[in-house]
Amino acid sequence: MSSVVGSGVGELSLGELPMESWMSHLPCALWDTPLYQLAIPGSHNAITYCLDMNDRSPVDLTQPDMLQKLDKYMKPLIRPFEYTIKQQLDCGVRYCDLRIAHRPNDSSTDLYFYHGVYTTLTVETVLMEIREWLDAHPKELVILSFSHFLGLSQELHMLLLTTIRNEVLTLRNLWALGYQVMVSYEHSMASYHGDLWPHIPYWWANKCKAEALIEDFEHRKQHGRPGGFFVTGMNLTEDLKYICTHPTESLKDLVMSTYPTLLSWVKEQTPGSRVGSLNIIAGDFIAESQFVPTVVKLNEKLLKCVLQACDRPCDMDLGYQDWMSALPAELWDVPLTNLAIPGSHDAMSYCLDINSPLVPSESDLFWLLDRLFSCFTRPAIFRWATTQDKSIEEQLSMGIRFFDLRVAHKPDDSSSHLYFTHETLASVSTWLDSHPKEIVILACSHFEGLEDKLHQLFIFSLKKLFGSKLCPQKESVLTLRSLWASGYQVVLSYDSQTAARHPELWPAIPYWWANQRTAQGVISYLDWNRDLGRPEGFFVSGLNLTADRRYITENPKQSLRTLTFSNWECLRKWLEGQAPGPDPKSLNIIAGDFVGPLPLCSLVIALNKKLLQKNAVRQN
Repeated sequence: MSSVVGSGVGELSLGELPMESWMSHLPCALWDTPLYQLAIPGSHNAITYCLDMNDRSPVDLTQPDMLQKLDKYMKPLIRPFEYTIKQQLDCGVRYCDLRIAHRPNDSSTDLYFYHGVYTTLTVETVLMEIREWLDAHPKELVILSFSHFLGLSQELHMLLLTTIRNEVLTLRNLWALGYQVMVSYEHSMASYHGDLWPHIPYWWANKCKAEALIEDFEHRKQHGRPGGFFVTGMNLTEDLKYICTHPTESLKDLVMSTYPTLLSWVKEQTPGSRVGSLNIIAGDFIAESQFVPTVVKLNEKLLKCVLQACDRPCDMDLGYQDWMSALPAELWDVPLTNLAIPGSHDAMSYCLDINSPLVPSESDLFWLLDRLFSCFTRPAIFRWATTQDKSIEEQLSMGIRFFDLRVAHKPDDSSSHLYFTHETLASVSTWLDSHPKEIVILACSHFEGLEDKLHQLFIFSLKKLFGSKLCPQKESVLTLRSLWASGYQVVLSYDSQTAARHPELWPAIPYWWANQRTAQGVISYLDWNRDLGRPEGFFVSGLNLTADRRYITENPKQSLRTLTFSNWECLRKWLEGQAPGPDPKSLNIIAGDFVGPLPLCSLVIALNKKLLQKNAVRQN
């Protein structure tokens, strides 16, 4: 059923897809669209179907004193859902708003959900149910948003993080890697965990009338959508005046009476990247209306745009694990220096050791600060030095073919161990054995603490590890066809004078690094370099942002990840306008940060189609 749509929107509407597996049935033309540009149905306060309505059950302590005293009258008004989490997932919900609490005066470590009162089910029980559902639906993805933490100590936060990691496994959205869960965690502790995402913005209007809710959203849309995921909350909120003047009415009565108006507005919305587009749309009592099919159907509008922009058959889908071997034969004789190749900036930063000593190149002042205030400096280093959150094998499977590798020897370490080195490079060699027609470019640089002896040991280990896969410098023009014929798979760049003694090593590859904090600054720098003309051989255009220490100090809740995501849309638009090739303004390797969650690979690989178009024009 993945061919539900062919060259255009076909016979079956997306709103008629089986809702329990609608993601896996989307047309292939949408498979490479970022999730934050799709229309995704969500569930507001998803676990309130099991609120403890017993009169003896406590009301959460954030409620006003009056409501705590009147709690037995208020409890019927605060239940947004009657469907279990599995039933909501079966109905098509793929975003769940989860509010976590520890009950007062509870000596156990059990955590619950809450909405006015606490749930009867624990967090661990619900996460296990989600895990079981995902096991039965291996191509569906869910976004779990943990927020509104009530009564959780640091120890309980750590316990919850452990539960998430053990029960939900890994994160993100690539079927090829088996990722099914994205966890958003609205707490500062999330910055210590590379597999957690920051808070997802939630547009909450705090209105009890549908017309006022819609007016609030239209106002927000005029100011533009956030850069990444965000939620439009189609949930009505009763104030105390409304509750007192409607004593026989419940939240369900209010919501169901306004759904016709709300769904009419939803049908007019559009997902995507443009100003005014929506992403996740969350509501109450979604299983008892046409809410989910209405939201899913919005993706038809995005599909039309994708098909028109691509002007290609829907089933043309390059597998990024082997994208080089899948390129059209017309590109096999194009020099690699003229292809568009996706790269990973500071590729190994997903495994930074937060407890290791600082690198010697840091200033004396920062070393002093780190000794005195490591509780502040270390989290900041982790937030701003982590540029990737996927392993080398995962990055390879996503399509990355250039790796920026920074090699170091720890100070006061008497061994010859280098960080990173052998295990990582061994995994690259093993991956290449399974993908014999893929070529990788490894750029070793920034050698911290390496003397000549360690350089020689490292180079010897590289030669031994990659052996006949290493492409020597004597190969002046590298094409896919010539490399396949020779069995070469690794171009190894080594940014040290030591490399001159070894014909298997290539000199340093120029890297256009803007050292700018904003997308506009990066783009201006790259355009300035393009105006001067591209280098002769390989070169890298760095789409990576850099924050100075003043910005980091003034923005303690930010991280390189949040900065990158907020600037991504501007970078993406610039990237789509670029082209590879031999022309002076063309690009070659394009490297960025967070290449897993951001669609850098697909965008860069797609640029090679422009080479085919140029060839077609020349032939005509």
